[in-house]
Amino acid sequence: MTGSYPPDGRPPIASRLLTIVEAAEALRISRASVYRLFDAGQLAWVQIGASRRVTSTEIDRFIEAHTEAAS
Repeated sequence: MTGSYPPDGRPPIASRLLTIVEAAEALRISRASVYRLFDAGQLAWVQIGASRRVTSTEIDRFIEAHTEAAS
């Protein structure tokens, strides 16, 4: 079945770990901006060998933390 998740209801790990390019696309910012957010401690990453990945949960957390309520 296409599009179904495992019994725990979470998407497969591969779709939860985003590359720097995918994280940048998700946030609509540049790759350089993603690295600046890393350096500023505003965006967490997972180190896998020489590569960094960003969890989809971290993207959601970042967006939530930077969302301002309407006046």
